[in-house]
Amino acid sequence: MEIRTLAARERLQVAAMLDGWRLAEGWTAGDRFRQQAEFDPSWGDENVFVAVEQERVLASLSILPRHLKILGHVIPVGGIGNLYTDLGSRGRGIATELLERACDAMRARGLELAVIFPGTPPATPEFFRKRGWHSWGGQQTILRADPEAPSRAENLSARSSGDEFEIQPVGPHDERALQSVKSIHAAYAASRSGTVVRDDALWRSCLQVTPAPTEEFWIARRGGLTVAYARASIVDDVLTVTELGRFEDGADALSRLIASMLEPRTDDPLTRGAAVGRVASSELRSFLILPTFDDIGLTIALEHHGIRSHPMDDLRASFRCVNLTGFASRLDVDLFPDEDGCAFLTRILPPDAMVFWPADRF
Repeated sequence: MEIRTLAARERLQVAAMLDGWRLAEGWTAGDRFRQQAEFDPSWGDENVFVAVEQERVLASLSILPRHLKILGHVIPVGGIGNLYTDLGSRGRGIATELLERACDAMRARGLELAVIFPGTPPATPEFFRKRGWHSWGGQQTILRADPEAPSRAENLSARSSGDEFEIQPVGPHDERALQSVKSIHAAYAASRSGTVVRDDALWRSCLQVTPAPTEEFWIARRGGLTVAYARASIVDDVLTVTELGRFEDGADALSRLIASMLEPRTDDPLTRGAAVGRVASSELRSFLILPTFDDIGLTIALEHHGIRSHPMDDLRASFRCVNLTGFASRLDVDLFPDEDGCAFLTRILPPDAMVFWPADRF
């Protein structure tokens, strides 16, 4: 068996193998791989590692270079995606070898931290912990309408003259709206660890390489100005907010926008998939998943509008320091004597201090 970087002629073979990994409604890892190859500015054959035996690809792994906000600093990281071994080749340690080769490559390329969002078994958080990775654990949130609260329609219509707003959909080519969204994203993410820094090329990519084939993207305007936005898709068969943001005075607008996502649609575009099409809009929108976030103002505003929050563990991120000394130096944080990468990450990345948008996952 040989482990090396991808040859161009093998792209179709890798995509076909990854089609065996279902990610979301009507969406496979193979689809995501094809989208990344076409739209992601950091994608390249040299960033894809494969295990090959007798000209057959047995496993794959992609490195997607990113810049991540950590403690107010911008850190060069390698996002790891498409880690998958063909069913008939599992149990041979291939994934471990791919991970080690990828970490060596990231270290040589100046990337100081590796990030992965564990997917299908056996690549679980425990799998990575045994291989020297730090499993970060936060709390995502289940949102439901409180049946004993005043109706959402009543809440949404109870506006003062100074609080008029409108909710509008956004398309990937709506440049005027997207400029406002980019400004909100930069402001909202400025003090939050875990968010990806996006330039224009990466913004175009994240609007094309979505977590699922169908996405909702809405903005809330007040007085003609965009003050909040949210994106949502069906992820793991449930309606999930894949990213959100607001200006400082936009908590109420964002809460109302999210509340509107819990309103059933007569002709719901998210229920048109082969399997989801058998689910009524009222069932699909009976609850909503928010990724781990730290916006107390939004939580209070949601409660005001009759939306209850139910915390749930989120163990979907794993880290590994591939250059611990360089990483600590960039953060201007001293290492303790004999402190390894896992201990360092445990110390500096508490569960309530990170925000990961599914829209940024690899």
